[in-house]
Amino acid sequence: MIEIFHISDLHFGKQTKKARLLLEKVKEKLKINEQENKYLLVTGDITQDGGKGQFKTAKDALISFKGKVLVVPGNHDYGFLGFIYSEASAKNFDEILSGGLGISHPYFPKEPFSKVLEDKEGNKMLMIGLNSCSETPQIFDIAAGDIGDGQRNSLDNILSNQEYKDIPKIIFLHHIPHKRAQGIGMSLKDHRKLMALVRNRVNAFAFGHEGSMEDVKEKEAKKIELSAQEKKRLKTIKKLSLPAREMKLRSGKGQGIRYYLDANNSVEEVACYHIKVEGNEVSARLVRLS
Repeated sequence: MIEIFHISDLHFGKQTKKARLLLEKVKEKLKINEQENKYLLVTGDITQDGGKGQFKTAKDALISFKGKVLVVPGNHDYGFLGFIYSEASAKNFDEILSGGLGISHPYFPKEPFSKVLEDKEGNKMLMIGLNSCSETPQIFDIAAGDIGDGQRNSLDNILSNQEYKDIPKIIFLHHIPHKRAQGIGMSLKDHRKLMALVRNRVNAFAFGHEGSMEDVKEKEAKKIELSAQEKKRLKTIKKLSLPAREMKLRSGKGQGIRYYLDANNSVEEVACYHIKVEGNEVSARLVRLS
């Protein structure tokens, strides 16, 4: 049996103490490093603003899981407030965080990560990581994301590989991969194209991302030079934003996908998803760690 424990949105630099507490609970109760078939999955927003110091803090907190952890970037990892894109931050994610955790795959070029996990009993699972972060030069792009044509083409090639035909598959990314992501400023812009591509080809999606723009403090917003009109629009967006959801196990509907695992509230709820693979069967359950 292969086991994956899925968390998301650690936001080191904003909720560092709570993030560390969650990781301590994961280490204490789930014993990931004590068994070869157990892994930790973190689906983005590992830092709050993509700063070098935050990446180093996050790496130090996750280093004990080195070799057993999979990560993918979130919009907060790629820039200030999660919607001011920074190429330097995007590159530092690869060099400082994922590279420091022993992950050689660079996410900056927006090419899919893929890795087959296998246990001693012959169970296999294909893990596919997608970079859903967008270059957002305009402030009103907010926290939107996209997969892009090139990354989707590469994903299609991976899913078409006959070597992986009979292996259960999990796609992990930061942004929400379905129509519930259409809230103001939070969407995966090309989610329809992505879902059309993966129909009946994967078992589960693991992601995070959706929170409330009310988390943007006024003192943080003042660090950006905004016109009066932009400030007014930002205030409106904050009022209309979707609230953070409680973690609940959600079975997939349609698309031939069994689970949509939204771990956005992992830190606040001290919880994770426990994903298991035995043969061709994939199952998932919500685990409270507090």
